[in-house]
Amino acid sequence: MKTYLKTLWRMFRRHVTRLVSVMLMVVVSVGLTAGIFMSTDKITDSLAEYHDSHRVSDIMLMQSNGTFTEEDIEKLNDAFGAENVLTCGLLELDVKDGKATVNQNEVKITGVPDGIIRIYIFDCDSPSAVTQNTLTVEQSYDVPEDSDAITVYAERQTEQLAGFDSLQTFSLDATITTTVPVEEDVPMLGHISAQAEATLDITQKYVLGGTIVNPLHMAIKDDPSFTDDPASDNEEDTLDLTAIFYVFGNIIDTTADGTAKGVYEGEVGGRPVSYPFEIPVTDEHVPIGAAELLNEVCIDIASPSSLFSLGYEADLDAATQIIDGLGLSSGTETLTLHENFSFESFKEYGNKIIAMGIVLIVVFMFVTVLVVLSTMTRLLDEERGQIACLMTLGYRPFAIISKYLLFAAIGTLIGGFAAYFAGLGLAWIIYMNFEWNYLLPPYSLNVAMTGYIIIFAVIFVATLAATAIAGFRMTAKPPAELLRPKSPKDGKTVFLERIPLIWNKLSFKYKSTMRNVLRFFMRFIMTVVSVALSTALVLAGLAVLDCCLFQDIGGAAMIGVAVIVLVFAALLNFVVIYTLTNINISERERELATLMVLGYYDGEVAGYIFREIYITSAIGIIFGLPLGALLCLLIFGVMGFGSLGAISWFVWILTIVLSVVFSILVTLMLWRKIVKIDMNHSLKAIE
Repeated sequence: MKTYLKTLWRMFRRHVTRLVSVMLMVVVSVGLTAGIFMSTDKITDSLAEYHDSHRVSDIMLMQSNGTFTEEDIEKLNDAFGAENVLTCGLLELDVKDGKATVNQNEVKITGVPDGIIRIYIFDCDSPSAVTQNTLTVEQSYDVPEDSDAITVYAERQTEQLAGFDSLQTFSLDATITTTVPVEEDVPMLGHISAQAEATLDITQKYVLGGTIVNPLHMAIKDDPSFTDDPASDNEEDTLDLTAIFYVFGNIIDTTADGTAKGVYEGEVGGRPVSYPFEIPVTDEHVPIGAAELLNEVCIDIASPSSLFSLGYEADLDAATQIIDGLGLSSGTETLTLHENFSFESFKEYGNKIIAMGIVLIVVFMFVTVLVVLSTMTRLLDEERGQIACLMTLGYRPFAIISKYLLFAAIGTLIGGFAAYFAGLGLAWIIYMNFEWNYLLPPYSLNVAMTGYIIIFAVIFVATLAATAIAGFRMTAKPPAELLRPKSPKDGKTVFLERIPLIWNKLSFKYKSTMRNVLRFFMRFIMTVVSVALSTALVLAGLAVLDCCLFQDIGGAAMIGVAVIVLVFAALLNFVVIYTLTNINISERERELATLMVLGYYDGEVAGYIFREIYITSAIGIIFGLPLGALLCLLIFGVMGFGSLGAISWFVWILTIVLSVVFSILVTLMLWRKIVKIDMNHSLKAIE
């Protein structure tokens, strides 16, 4: 056992660069995809915790034909419990040039912007008394106690819901028609007591008492109203909200001046008379509160399951069926949190992110396994002599390759451990990036490991499988063959030799390069495929970023996700080219040492390798562009936005430029390794 550990330690020291390569591949591939999966879990968990802590209503009932009746409310209280039913009023005013229409009557409004103004009216005296959709007072202003204005609150200052100044005042002027009692002494008729229709002019003043955060309105912009968009042919399209106000108590509580008109029907001296009258009415108290405008009911279904889980959806469906069977007043419309823009759009962003992650994990996993297979195959080739000796001593194949499996396992485990924390960091970055679009719920501290475990398990098993395949292929050969130096690959003619017009004009070094590229055919294929796939990932990241930045598709929050994908795709591209080039140099140290002995300059020796890198990378880039186009189609399909034709032309150019830059950076980093090759050691390596 002690000898085995020493041998293992020497192998780790000798091949530390390969160990680091395996670790980096795992960190990049698992870190990104796990971070994407974790971010989706964090979005779901954060929404669920926010839903529970703020007691967000699961169902909202809207009445489009007036108000809910007392019988309606009793039925709902019996079905769900009075503590789970919240009644309120909701008005939406389409304000244009300071005017709006309410119940076919024109009203004048000052102090508010034009657009759709939503007003919530609660039958309580303060925001803290609202029992569902917990309202948080963000700012509170000191309203004078002797103010005759009604105190209102505005939705928090946001990009789309317009903010207002402290203690800003508003006013509403309207003419209403109501029935009032008339008590009047009329000459010759005597005292008149009647009910008359009165036209009253109302002027109501309001003062802003602060700003409020409503959990139903997390979205910073694009929060829709219930008012249909007249410019759209789609019946489901509505106008965006301009401002939201909250009133607690009465929305109208003022005096009014007007005229009561009517006809008195009575008797004078035993004779019937009909007397039309028009009498001034002054100081008429006109209160209008939530009870008169009861057109919204919020219901908490008290589901024990987490928000949007299968259990929650089942409870929601059951509650909806109960409501349908209650026989509520006609005009009742049932809305759930799926119709709430903030909750549903945030959840859908999570679905889009995880859909993109599912597509990316396949590509990242394939590239990782391919590069690890190349790394371990080269490691086994370098130690073929030791493997042969162990075989002659009677060691079984599994016992021989176990240390290489352990080498790959340790590299993968270390990389996976680092990838978990990289994924956590990425998940936090992705989540916080949504601050561009939402007033975010607190970040959930729940441990999200399911996606990470699945992804890492796949990478771990695939890495060990690739190592085992390469190891068993090696131990299947006779020891005598393994003890002999590996025969160099035969030179092959290339297709360009069949085109004399091109081939005859190439110098000797380029002819040699073209032959060497195909002489190591499997390495050539691995490099081309790896570069092609990593180039495809770079193109996909740039394409998604292009859609978000320049086409305003997918939302501003997706920009950060696209940038993260692009960064990790670029890292993968760089690590792939670096690892495969490093392997190429290690395999050919004896060949390069021979060139040095023959008097080649450092630049000529380096160029001997680097020309091959540039050629294989160029071929990989050429194949990577159509692969990237296919990957873009898949991502656009699962995310529900963007199209291949809409990708800007410069995205294709930038993809090529970035891939070329990575190849150049690799050559600069590996230049020193080539020129510092120990000629004596390399030429004696076989001995």
